[in-house]
Amino acid sequence: MSTTASVLPGQHHLQLPSCRSMSIFSLFKPDHEEKPQAQTPSLLTPSAIHISSYLTPIIIESFKSLPETRTVLDIIDGTRSNNNPTAQIEANTLVKQAEENINRARDIFQALPDLHSATFLLEASLLSHVGQFEKATWALTRYQHLSSKHNPATLQFVKAKLLFDSGKFTHALSEYEDMLEYMEEEVGRQMQQHNNSEEALSVIDGAATLTGVGLTKFMIQHTSNGEASTSGSSEESEIIESIQTATEMLLESRKDALKSFNHHDLALDLGLAAVISLTNFGVVQRLAANKKDSSIERWRQGLEVLDQILHDSVMSATVIPNHKYQCIQSLRARLHSNIACVLLGLDGNNLRHPNGLAEINEATLKEASEMAKKSLEVYDEILNGPNAASNDGASMETETDEDDLSEALKDNPDLDEENDSDTFEANDLKLSPLWTRYHRAESARALGLVAMCYYHAGAAVTSEGLLQSALDASSSCPFGQFLKSKTEVSVSSPNLALIARDVRLEYALLCDKWDKRKGDAEKYRADAARIEKEGALKGFGAGTSVSGLISSLWLFSPMDFP
Repeated sequence: MSTTASVLPGQHHLQLPSCRSMSIFSLFKPDHEEKPQAQTPSLLTPSAIHISSYLTPIIIESFKSLPETRTVLDIIDGTRSNNNPTAQIEANTLVKQAEENINRARDIFQALPDLHSATFLLEASLLSHVGQFEKATWALTRYQHLSSKHNPATLQFVKAKLLFDSGKFTHALSEYEDMLEYMEEEVGRQMQQHNNSEEALSVIDGAATLTGVGLTKFMIQHTSNGEASTSGSSEESEIIESIQTATEMLLESRKDALKSFNHHDLALDLGLAAVISLTNFGVVQRLAANKKDSSIERWRQGLEVLDQILHDSVMSATVIPNHKYQCIQSLRARLHSNIACVLLGLDGNNLRHPNGLAEINEATLKEASEMAKKSLEVYDEILNGPNAASNDGASMETETDEDDLSEALKDNPDLDEENDSDTFEANDLKLSPLWTRYHRAESARALGLVAMCYYHAGAAVTSEGLLQSALDASSSCPFGQFLKSKTEVSVSSPNLALIARDVRLEYALLCDKWDKRKGDAEKYRADAARIEKEGALKGFGAGTSVSGLISSLWLFSPMDFP
């Protein structure tokens, strides 16, 4: 039986799906609180932590007037960076100088409490931007201690994600459980008082908290000696229920938001959050419950929701902001990549061992090839524009003797039908250069998956060319923890680190096929191990093998949808 939330005049009715834990969200409503806006839209990716979004316009203007803090803001929004992705020493020097500038600014603002405390928030934003999550957590905690002008609940989302990205899953879980307990108490109090006023909690807040609880429990399980829990266990059920409840809340609330023209912007945000949740749901079903078909079904459902979002924007004459359209496309690419990854059997530990991949039947390989190619085409559009022709895509027409499989890898006009069925519009709001840099690094995953399709088809030369492109792309992010080796790797988050690791393991498997390339195979495996031990994965996997599927997990928060 569904639970209906009473709402104020002018707001829409929320019909929430039934679930054992759903009753605590019966008073949730859309959050219309106006949030501080950055000059350029914040990066909407799984790795993004929007700490700088909490700086008020007055604080930002004050920081811009001081050279020391202005240079830090330029790094955070992407306008100042090292354009040579291989010169990591220079990038590291730039970050070190930025930290020194923050310390000088802190001394200058000593007599101005609001600006002085805000320097810790600026420092936390910089450190999270370059993958130093533990230090960022410390800076954020200092800001919380010094400032009385922050929203404790929203900053708790940030702290929890910083703890998650640093591999402190138990501590992150404590933060999410604390938020969930508060929400339970708040909803209980409102129900007792029949209070449906402006204090009601938002659907996205509730779904984000449930997602946090579910994903942190999942990562604790996934990194516990690499062993999965027994299928059907209470631990597995709790994980699945948290993510499933969050997904159902978002999908149902989106339907209700669409009933009112005034809530179409809200419906867009709820739709994006729902697709993120479906992505997470599929990963959890595959890795926690070992349900391959169910996980693929969730990801296909996510693709359908994305198509529906674009269709709804046409029918309602709603212009999708450019940054949210970019988010739609990057979500689409991750969903296609996830399906290809599972079909190719690349979601486990078999990448680590020579001859570790099982043979794939022709039908499965063809489907995986279609998914991988679609993902690569989407990244090509993101990086080069909607009418760009991918050089990698052109190369996919040659070098294979398998006629049926090569057809799946060739350019196929039917592949773009889902995007061309509706003519939608996105406004041209200027985006930070960070968007392109992040997606170029992330596109390495799609390149690697297409390469592995050629690997299975016996086209080793084409596979190697694509893997070389994947290596270059995975090393292209200009900031972050890096490895001091011949192959420089800059990864500013566990998500990008997993991608960088996997393309090296894939390259090693290809080299295993040649007797004279055994040394190269060992080198790429050593590079992958270094990413786990010295890069952004240090501590994240607790010495265990973390599945590459986890690169698509998105621990979202309300501030992801400003």
